[in-house]
Amino acid sequence: MQVSEHWNLGKMSKMVLCLAICVTSCLVVTLFFSPQSETLLQVSPERLFLYSVVFGFFLLFTGEMVGLFENSIRKIAWKRALQAFFSSGASTLGLLVFVWLIEFDFIGRFAILKIFLSTGLGTFIFLNLLNSFSNRNPWRVMALVDASRRKIIVEETDPNFSGFEWIEPKNISAQKKHLGLLLDDCRENRVEILIIEGKNSEFREAQVMDLLASGVRVMFATDFIETFCRKIPSTDLDHRWLTQLNLKHRDPLLRRIKRLIDLFFSVLGLILSIPVLFLACVAIVVESGFPVFFCQTRSGLLGRPYTLYKLRTMNKQAEKSGAQWATEDDDRITFVGRFLRKARIDEIPQFLNVIKGQMSIVGPRPERPELEQSIQKQLPYWKCRYLLKPGLTGWAQIRFKYASDMESSEEKLAYDLYYIKNASFFLDLEIILSTLRSLTKGSR
Repeated sequence: MQVSEHWNLGKMSKMVLCLAICVTSCLVVTLFFSPQSETLLQVSPERLFLYSVVFGFFLLFTGEMVGLFENSIRKIAWKRALQAFFSSGASTLGLLVFVWLIEFDFIGRFAILKIFLSTGLGTFIFLNLLNSFSNRNPWRVMALVDASRRKIIVEETDPNFSGFEWIEPKNISAQKKHLGLLLDDCRENRVEILIIEGKNSEFREAQVMDLLASGVRVMFATDFIETFCRKIPSTDLDHRWLTQLNLKHRDPLLRRIKRLIDLFFSVLGLILSIPVLFLACVAIVVESGFPVFFCQTRSGLLGRPYTLYKLRTMNKQAEKSGAQWATEDDDRITFVGRFLRKARIDEIPQFLNVIKGQMSIVGPRPERPELEQSIQKQLPYWKCRYLLKPGLTGWAQIRFKYASDMESSEEKLAYDLYYIKNASFFLDLEIILSTLRSLTKGSR
Protein backbone atom coordinates (compact mmCIF):
# COMPACT_ATOMS: atom_id res chain seq x y z
CA MET A 1 0.00 0.00 0.00
CA GLN A 2 1.27 3.45 -0.92
CA VAL A 3 1.37 5.74 2.10
CA SER A 4 2.34 9.38 2.36
CA GLU A 5 5.31 10.53 4.38
CA HIS A 6 4.14 11.99 7.65
CA TRP A 7 5.43 14.85 9.74
CA ASN A 8 2.82 14.47 12.50
CA LEU A 9 5.35 14.13 15.29
CA GLY A 10 4.26 13.68 18.88
CA LYS A 11 5.10 16.24 21.53
CA MET A 12 8.05 14.26 22.89
CA SER A 13 9.64 13.97 19.42
CA LYS A 14 9.26 17.71 18.84
CA MET A 15 10.79 18.49 22.21
CA VAL A 16 13.78 16.23 21.53
CA LEU A 17 14.40 17.89 18.15
CA CYS A 18 14.05 21.37 19.67
CA LEU A 19 16.56 20.33 22.34
CA ALA A 20 18.97 19.37 19.55
CA ILE A 21 18.42 22.77 17.89
CA CYS A 22 19.24 24.55 21.17
CA VAL A 23 22.38 22.52 21.87
CA THR A 24 23.61 22.95 18.29
CA SER A 25 22.91 26.69 18.31
CA CYS A 26 24.81 27.24 21.56
CA LEU A 27 27.80 25.16 20.41
CA VAL A 28 28.02 26.63 16.88
CA VAL A 29 27.71 30.26 18.03
CA THR A 30 30.32 29.72 20.75
CA LEU A 31 32.85 27.83 18.61
CA PHE A 32 32.57 29.70 15.31
CA PHE A 33 30.96 33.10 15.90
CA SER A 34 32.45 34.33 19.18
CA PRO A 35 35.68 36.19 20.02
CA GLN A 36 38.56 34.26 21.62
CA SER A 37 37.97 36.08 24.91
CA GLU A 38 34.45 34.64 25.21
CA THR A 39 33.80 32.96 28.57
CA LEU A 40 32.32 29.80 27.02
CA LEU A 41 35.43 29.33 24.85
CA GLN A 42 37.65 29.30 27.93
CA VAL A 43 35.96 26.28 29.54
CA SER A 44 36.57 22.62 28.73
CA PRO A 45 34.61 20.98 25.85
CA GLU A 46 32.76 18.79 28.36
CA ARG A 47 31.62 21.80 30.39
CA LEU A 48 30.63 23.69 27.23
CA PHE A 49 28.48 20.75 26.16
CA LEU A 50 26.92 20.64 29.63
CA TYR A 51 26.02 24.34 29.43
CA SER A 52 24.50 23.78 25.97
CA VAL A 53 22.35 20.90 27.22
CA VAL A 54 21.23 22.92 30.27
CA PHE A 55 20.29 25.75 27.91
CA GLY A 56 18.25 23.27 25.87
CA PHE A 57 16.37 22.06 28.94
CA PHE A 58 15.67 25.67 29.93
CA LEU A 59 13.98 26.11 26.53
CA LEU A 60 11.95 22.92 26.92
CA PHE A 61 10.79 24.12 30.33
CA THR A 62 9.76 27.61 29.22
CA GLY A 63 8.42 26.33 25.88
CA GLU A 64 6.11 23.89 27.63
CA MET A 65 4.97 26.61 30.00
CA VAL A 66 3.91 28.93 27.14
CA GLY A 67 2.44 26.13 24.98
CA LEU A 68 5.13 26.14 22.27
CA PHE A 69 4.88 22.40 21.60
CA GLU A 70 1.08 22.08 21.59
CA ASN A 71 -0.76 20.94 18.45
CA SER A 72 -3.43 23.43 17.51
CA ILE A 73 -5.36 24.16 14.34
CA ARG A 74 -5.84 27.75 15.42
CA LYS A 75 -2.19 28.53 16.19
CA ILE A 76 -0.97 31.13 13.66
CA ALA A 77 2.61 31.92 12.64
CA TRP A 78 3.06 35.16 14.60
CA LYS A 79 1.87 33.50 17.81
CA ARG A 80 4.29 30.59 17.34
CA ALA A 81 7.08 33.12 16.63
CA LEU A 82 6.24 35.01 19.82
CA GLN A 83 6.29 31.78 21.83
CA ALA A 84 9.58 30.67 20.25
CA PHE A 85 11.43 33.94 20.89
CA PHE A 86 9.99 34.33 24.39
CA SER A 87 11.14 30.79 25.25
CA SER A 88 14.54 31.47 23.71
CA GLY A 89 14.89 34.76 25.62
CA ALA A 90 13.94 33.23 28.98
CA SER A 91 16.27 30.28 28.34
CA THR A 92 19.14 32.60 27.38
CA LEU A 93 18.64 34.50 30.64
CA GLY A 94 18.70 31.19 32.51
CA LEU A 95 21.93 30.20 30.73
CA LEU A 96 23.49 33.57 31.62
CA VAL A 97 22.74 33.09 35.32
CA PHE A 98 23.73 29.41 35.34
CA VAL A 99 27.16 30.09 33.76
CA TRP A 100 27.80 33.01 36.12
CA LEU A 101 27.02 30.87 39.19
CA ILE A 102 29.67 28.33 38.12
CA GLU A 103 32.28 30.41 36.29
CA PHE A 104 31.80 33.71 38.16
CA ASP A 105 31.94 35.45 34.81
CA PHE A 106 29.34 36.69 32.33
CA ILE A 107 28.80 35.44 28.79
CA GLY A 108 29.63 38.18 26.27
CA ARG A 109 26.65 40.29 25.26
CA PHE A 110 27.14 39.67 21.52
CA ALA A 111 27.47 35.92 22.02
CA ILE A 112 24.37 35.74 24.18
CA LEU A 113 22.44 37.83 21.65
CA LYS A 114 23.49 35.50 18.81
CA ILE A 115 22.48 32.43 20.84
CA PHE A 116 19.10 34.00 21.59
CA LEU A 117 18.38 34.98 17.97
CA SER A 118 19.63 31.74 16.37
CA THR A 119 17.74 29.54 18.83
CA GLY A 120 14.50 31.52 18.58
CA LEU A 121 14.67 31.65 14.79
CA GLY A 122 15.70 28.00 14.45
CA THR A 123 12.94 26.78 16.75
CA PHE A 124 10.31 28.90 15.01
CA ILE A 125 11.33 27.79 11.50
CA PHE A 126 11.43 24.12 12.53
CA LEU A 127 8.01 24.12 14.23
CA ASN A 128 6.43 26.20 11.47
CA LEU A 129 7.73 23.92 8.72
CA LEU A 130 6.68 20.88 10.72
CA ASN A 131 3.17 22.27 11.08
CA SER A 132 3.01 23.09 7.36
CA PHE A 133 4.15 19.60 6.31
CA SER A 134 1.76 18.04 8.82
CA ASN A 135 -1.22 19.90 7.37
CA ARG A 136 -0.24 18.89 3.82
CA ASN A 137 0.14 15.20 4.70
CA PRO A 138 -2.57 14.29 7.22
CA TRP A 139 -3.24 10.78 8.47
CA ARG A 140 -6.01 9.20 6.41
CA VAL A 141 -8.38 7.67 8.97
CA MET A 142 -11.47 5.50 8.55
CA ALA A 143 -13.79 4.81 11.50
CA LEU A 144 -15.56 1.49 10.91
CA VAL A 145 -18.18 2.09 13.59
CA ASP A 146 -21.81 3.20 13.58
CA ALA A 147 -22.63 6.76 12.47
CA SER A 148 -23.31 8.19 15.93
CA ARG A 149 -20.09 6.71 17.31
CA ARG A 150 -18.09 7.99 14.33
CA LYS A 151 -19.48 11.51 14.83
CA ILE A 152 -18.39 11.48 18.48
CA ILE A 153 -14.86 10.32 17.57
CA VAL A 154 -14.47 13.03 14.90
CA GLU A 155 -15.77 15.75 17.23
CA GLU A 156 -13.54 14.53 20.07
CA THR A 157 -10.39 14.46 17.95
CA ASP A 158 -10.51 17.47 15.61
CA PRO A 159 -10.12 20.19 18.28
CA ASN A 160 -7.04 18.40 19.64
CA PHE A 161 -5.19 17.28 16.54
CA SER A 162 -5.14 18.80 13.06
CA GLY A 163 -3.33 15.99 11.19
CA PHE A 164 -6.37 13.86 10.20
CA GLU A 165 -8.31 13.41 6.98
CA TRP A 166 -11.49 11.43 7.65
CA ILE A 167 -12.49 8.82 5.06
CA GLU A 168 -16.16 7.84 4.91
CA PRO A 169 -16.63 4.02 4.77
CA LYS A 170 -18.87 2.74 1.96
CA ASN A 171 -20.76 -0.14 3.55
CA ILE A 172 -19.92 -0.83 7.18
CA SER A 173 -21.94 -4.03 7.66
CA ALA A 174 -20.68 -5.59 4.41
CA GLN A 175 -17.04 -4.66 5.10
CA LYS A 176 -17.15 -6.21 8.56
CA LYS A 177 -18.23 -9.53 7.01
CA HIS A 178 -16.09 -9.49 3.86
CA LEU A 179 -12.44 -8.66 4.41
CA GLY A 180 -11.83 -8.32 0.66
CA LEU A 181 -14.25 -5.41 0.40
CA LEU A 182 -12.61 -3.68 3.36
CA LEU A 183 -9.09 -4.18 1.97
CA ASP A 184 -10.15 -2.82 -1.41
CA ASP A 185 -11.74 0.22 0.23
CA CYS A 186 -8.61 0.86 2.31
CA ARG A 187 -6.34 0.55 -0.74
CA GLU A 188 -8.57 2.76 -2.90
CA ASN A 189 -8.69 5.53 -0.27
CA ARG A 190 -5.10 4.99 0.98
CA VAL A 191 -6.38 4.49 4.54
CA GLU A 192 -3.61 4.40 7.13
CA ILE A 193 -5.55 4.12 10.41
CA LEU A 194 -8.67 1.97 10.76
CA ILE A 195 -10.79 2.43 13.90
CA ILE A 196 -12.92 -0.49 15.07
CA GLU A 197 -15.12 -1.04 18.09
CA GLY A 198 -13.46 -2.49 21.15
CA LYS A 199 -16.50 -4.15 22.71
CA ASN A 200 -17.95 -7.17 20.93
CA SER A 201 -15.79 -6.53 17.88
CA GLU A 202 -16.72 -8.62 14.84
CA PHE A 203 -13.15 -8.68 13.59
CA ARG A 204 -11.21 -11.92 13.82
CA GLU A 205 -7.47 -12.23 14.42
CA ALA A 206 -6.82 -13.26 10.80
CA GLN A 207 -8.66 -10.18 9.52
CA VAL A 208 -6.62 -7.84 11.69
CA MET A 209 -3.38 -9.57 10.59
CA ASP A 210 -4.28 -9.11 6.91
CA LEU A 211 -5.05 -5.43 7.49
CA LEU A 212 -1.74 -4.92 9.29
CA ALA A 213 0.10 -6.72 6.50
CA SER A 214 -1.45 -4.32 3.97
CA GLY A 215 -0.05 -1.32 5.88
CA VAL A 216 -3.18 -0.30 7.80
CA ARG A 217 -2.85 0.45 11.51
CA VAL A 218 -5.86 -1.00 13.34
CA MET A 219 -6.96 0.66 16.58
CA PHE A 220 -9.86 0.21 18.97
CA ALA A 221 -11.93 3.37 19.33
CA THR A 222 -10.95 3.69 23.01
CA ASP A 223 -7.23 3.37 22.20
CA PHE A 224 -7.53 5.93 19.40
CA ILE A 225 -9.18 8.49 21.72
CA GLU A 226 -6.62 7.78 24.45
CA THR A 227 -3.69 8.26 22.05
CA PHE A 228 -4.84 11.41 20.28
CA CYS A 229 -7.25 13.04 22.78
CA ARG A 230 -5.38 11.86 25.89
CA LYS A 231 -8.47 10.76 27.76
CA ILE A 232 -10.32 7.48 28.37
CA PRO A 233 -14.14 7.51 28.15
CA SER A 234 -15.53 5.44 31.04
CA THR A 235 -18.39 4.13 28.84
CA ASP A 236 -15.86 2.02 26.89
CA LEU A 237 -14.37 0.26 29.91
CA ASP A 238 -15.00 -3.05 31.60
CA HIS A 239 -13.48 -4.97 34.52
CA ARG A 240 -10.57 -6.15 32.33
CA TRP A 241 -9.33 -2.57 32.08
CA LEU A 242 -9.11 -2.38 35.88
CA THR A 243 -7.11 -5.61 36.11
CA GLN A 244 -4.54 -4.23 33.64
CA LEU A 245 -3.91 -0.99 35.55
CA ASN A 246 -0.28 -0.51 36.53
CA LEU A 247 -0.27 2.03 39.35
CA LYS A 248 3.40 2.98 39.16
CA HIS A 249 2.98 5.74 41.73
CA ARG A 250 1.98 3.14 44.32
CA ASP A 251 5.49 1.66 44.18
CA PRO A 252 7.13 2.32 47.63
CA LEU A 253 10.21 4.03 46.20
CA LEU A 254 8.33 6.18 43.69
CA ARG A 255 5.75 7.04 46.35
CA ARG A 256 8.50 8.34 48.67
CA ILE A 257 10.11 10.35 45.87
CA LYS A 258 6.75 11.89 44.95
CA ARG A 259 6.13 12.66 48.62
CA LEU A 260 9.47 14.48 48.91
CA ILE A 261 8.69 16.48 45.75
CA ASP A 262 5.26 17.35 47.15
CA LEU A 263 6.76 18.52 50.45
CA PHE A 264 9.43 20.60 48.73
CA PHE A 265 7.03 22.42 46.39
CA SER A 266 4.29 22.88 48.98
CA VAL A 267 6.63 24.36 51.61
CA LEU A 268 8.30 26.56 48.98
CA GLY A 269 4.94 27.59 47.52
CA LEU A 270 3.51 28.42 50.93
CA ILE A 271 6.52 30.57 51.87
CA LEU A 272 6.59 32.45 48.55
CA SER A 273 2.83 33.06 48.58
CA ILE A 274 2.62 34.54 52.11
CA PRO A 275 2.49 38.19 50.83
CA VAL A 276 -0.22 37.31 48.27
CA LEU A 277 -2.13 35.31 50.88
CA PHE A 278 -2.05 38.25 53.30
CA LEU A 279 -3.38 40.71 50.70
CA ALA A 280 -6.10 38.24 49.68
CA CYS A 281 -7.21 37.84 53.30
CA VAL A 282 -7.41 41.63 53.73
CA ALA A 283 -9.48 41.94 50.52
CA ILE A 284 -11.92 39.25 51.71
CA VAL A 285 -12.39 40.92 55.11
CA VAL A 286 -12.92 44.37 53.53
CA GLU A 287 -15.57 43.07 51.12
CA SER A 288 -17.51 40.53 53.17
CA GLY A 289 -15.91 40.20 56.60
CA PHE A 290 -14.90 37.05 58.41
CA PRO A 291 -14.35 34.11 58.14
CA VAL A 292 -11.45 34.33 55.70
CA PHE A 293 -10.79 30.62 55.36
CA PHE A 294 -13.24 28.00 54.19
CA CYS A 295 -13.13 24.37 55.33
CA GLN A 296 -14.95 21.61 53.49
CA THR A 297 -15.01 17.81 53.60
CA ARG A 298 -13.62 16.11 50.49
CA SER A 299 -12.92 12.50 49.47
CA GLY A 300 -9.26 11.56 49.53
CA LEU A 301 -7.09 8.50 48.87
CA LEU A 302 -9.20 5.28 48.89
CA GLY A 303 -12.27 7.41 49.57
CA ARG A 304 -11.17 8.53 53.04
CA PRO A 305 -12.71 11.92 53.95
CA TYR A 306 -10.49 14.84 54.93
CA THR A 307 -10.86 18.58 55.54
CA LEU A 308 -9.80 20.76 52.61
CA TYR A 309 -8.67 24.36 53.24
CA LYS A 310 -9.44 27.24 50.89
CA LEU A 311 -9.87 30.99 50.98
CA ARG A 312 -13.56 31.90 51.09
CA THR A 313 -14.71 33.07 47.65
CA MET A 314 -18.50 32.85 48.12
CA ASN A 315 -20.90 34.77 50.30
CA LYS A 316 -21.56 33.46 53.81
CA GLN A 317 -24.99 32.08 52.94
CA ALA A 318 -23.79 30.22 49.84
CA GLU A 319 -24.93 26.79 51.01
CA LYS A 320 -27.79 27.51 53.35
CA SER A 321 -29.89 25.14 51.22
CA GLY A 322 -27.28 22.37 51.26
CA ALA A 323 -24.48 21.18 48.96
CA GLN A 324 -24.77 22.09 45.29
CA TRP A 325 -22.65 22.25 42.16
CA ALA A 326 -20.37 25.26 41.70
CA THR A 327 -20.39 26.81 38.23
CA GLU A 328 -18.04 29.20 36.41
CA ASP A 329 -20.49 32.13 36.61
CA ASP A 330 -21.95 31.22 39.99
CA ASP A 331 -23.80 34.24 41.42
CA ARG A 332 -22.79 33.15 44.93
CA ILE A 333 -19.17 34.12 44.19
CA THR A 334 -18.10 37.51 45.55
CA PHE A 335 -16.32 40.17 43.50
CA VAL A 336 -12.99 39.47 45.24
CA GLY A 337 -13.68 35.73 45.10
CA ARG A 338 -14.04 35.82 41.32
CA PHE A 339 -10.53 37.24 40.97
CA LEU A 340 -9.09 34.81 43.53
CA ARG A 341 -10.59 31.87 41.65
CA LYS A 342 -9.29 32.96 38.25
CA ALA A 343 -5.78 33.40 39.65
CA ARG A 344 -6.19 30.25 41.81
CA ILE A 345 -5.10 32.23 44.85
CA ASP A 346 -8.01 30.70 46.77
CA GLU A 347 -6.24 27.31 46.57
CA ILE A 348 -3.01 28.42 48.29
CA PRO A 349 -4.12 27.06 51.72
CA GLN A 350 -4.28 23.58 50.14
CA PHE A 351 -0.50 23.49 50.43
CA LEU A 352 -1.26 22.67 54.08
CA ASN A 353 -3.25 19.62 52.94
CA VAL A 354 -0.25 18.55 50.86
CA ILE A 355 2.12 18.97 53.82
CA LYS A 356 -0.23 16.90 55.99
CA GLY A 357 -0.13 14.11 53.39
CA GLN A 358 -3.82 14.35 52.48
CA MET A 359 -3.17 15.66 48.98
CA SER A 360 -0.47 15.73 46.32
CA ILE A 361 0.62 18.59 44.07
CA VAL A 362 -0.75 16.66 41.05
CA GLY A 363 -3.67 14.26 41.07
CA PRO A 364 -7.42 14.01 40.45
CA ARG A 365 -9.22 17.02 41.92
CA PRO A 366 -11.12 16.04 45.11
CA GLU A 367 -14.90 16.08 45.09
CA ARG A 368 -17.44 16.47 47.89
CA PRO A 369 -18.91 13.22 49.31
CA GLU A 370 -22.44 14.67 49.21
CA LEU A 371 -22.23 15.21 45.45
CA GLU A 372 -20.36 11.97 44.76
CA GLN A 373 -23.23 9.81 45.96
CA SER A 374 -25.33 10.74 42.94
CA ILE A 375 -22.31 10.70 40.58
CA GLN A 376 -21.33 7.13 41.47
CA LYS A 377 -24.81 5.82 40.61
CA GLN A 378 -24.35 6.94 36.99
CA LEU A 379 -20.55 6.71 36.71
CA PRO A 380 -19.40 3.47 38.39
CA TYR A 381 -15.75 4.09 37.43
CA TRP A 382 -15.76 7.30 39.45
CA LYS A 383 -14.26 5.33 42.35
CA CYS A 384 -11.08 4.87 40.30
CA ARG A 385 -10.20 8.44 41.24
CA TYR A 386 -9.63 7.22 44.80
CA LEU A 387 -6.68 5.06 43.67
CA LEU A 388 -4.36 8.08 43.83
CA LYS A 389 -4.16 11.01 46.21
CA PRO A 390 -6.23 14.02 45.12
CA GLY A 391 -4.18 16.88 43.72
CA LEU A 392 -3.91 20.64 43.94
CA THR A 393 -3.97 20.57 40.16
CA GLY A 394 -4.68 17.75 37.75
CA TRP A 395 -4.94 16.54 34.17
CA ALA A 396 -8.70 17.07 34.04
CA GLN A 397 -8.33 20.57 35.44
CA ILE A 398 -5.97 21.78 32.71
CA ARG A 399 -7.72 19.96 29.85
CA PHE A 400 -11.36 20.59 30.68
CA LYS A 401 -13.64 23.32 31.92
CA TYR A 402 -15.25 23.54 35.35
CA ALA A 403 -17.36 20.43 36.11
CA SER A 404 -20.79 21.68 37.14
CA ASP A 405 -23.18 18.83 36.24
CA MET A 406 -23.31 15.09 35.55
CA GLU A 407 -22.34 15.41 31.88
CA SER A 408 -19.24 17.50 32.58
CA SER A 409 -18.33 15.18 35.47
CA GLU A 410 -18.31 12.27 33.01
CA GLU A 411 -15.95 14.22 30.75
CA LYS A 412 -13.79 15.13 33.76
CA LEU A 413 -13.64 11.44 34.71
CA ALA A 414 -12.35 10.55 31.22
CA TYR A 415 -9.30 12.78 31.75
CA ASP A 416 -8.79 11.52 35.29
CA LEU A 417 -8.80 7.91 34.05
CA TYR A 418 -6.10 8.84 31.53
CA TYR A 419 -3.97 10.29 34.32
CA ILE A 420 -4.52 7.27 36.58
CA LYS A 421 -3.36 4.92 33.82
CA ASN A 422 -0.45 7.05 32.56
CA ALA A 423 0.71 8.82 35.75
CA SER A 424 4.44 9.59 35.69
CA PHE A 425 6.85 12.30 36.79
CA PHE A 426 6.99 13.59 33.20
CA LEU A 427 3.20 13.87 33.01
CA ASP A 428 3.18 15.57 36.42
CA LEU A 429 5.72 18.09 35.13
CA GLU A 430 3.60 18.73 32.03
CA ILE A 431 0.55 19.34 34.24
CA ILE A 432 2.45 21.72 36.53
CA LEU A 433 3.82 23.75 33.60
CA SER A 434 0.40 23.82 31.91
CA THR A 435 -1.10 25.02 35.19
CA LEU A 436 1.42 27.87 35.29
CA ARG A 437 0.46 28.70 31.70
CA SER A 438 -3.23 28.79 32.61
CA LEU A 439 -2.46 31.13 35.52
CA THR A 440 -0.98 33.68 33.12
CA LYS A 441 -4.27 33.55 31.16
CA GLY A 442 -6.33 33.91 34.32
CA SER A 443 -8.23 30.68 33.60
CA ARG A 444 -9.65 28.27 36.08
